[in-house]
Amino acid sequence: MDIHTRQRNSFDARDGSSCTDWREHANCKGDTSLFFAKKAERPQARARREAKAQRLCDACTVRTACREFARDHREYGFWAGESEEDRHLLGFTVSAPIGIRARRHQDAS
Repeated sequence: MDIHTRQRNSFDARDGSSCTDWREHANCKGDTSLFFAKKAERPQARARREAKAQRLCDACTVRTACREFARDHREYGFWAGESEEDRHLLGFTVSAPIGIRARRHQDAS
């Protein structure tokens, strides 16, 4: 186990979380409706939904652990104040890109 893995698995005094229990302390626990798009969601509805999710994430004490989890596991949805698009632009792509990312990926090929 390298030092980075040990650090992620240990207690994080900055946000009061550990890799195994951070989800228990998340503001979104039990309600994920703001964080994943509904089928055929319109861009304006997505912007409103993600703005609400952003406010919840901004006040969350486990945001750092959540962000690391989403990036490490290449998650879909809105995690720790980052959309799929945000993570994609930072180099953390999902396994099966959709929407704009899929079109850009095809154009680059």
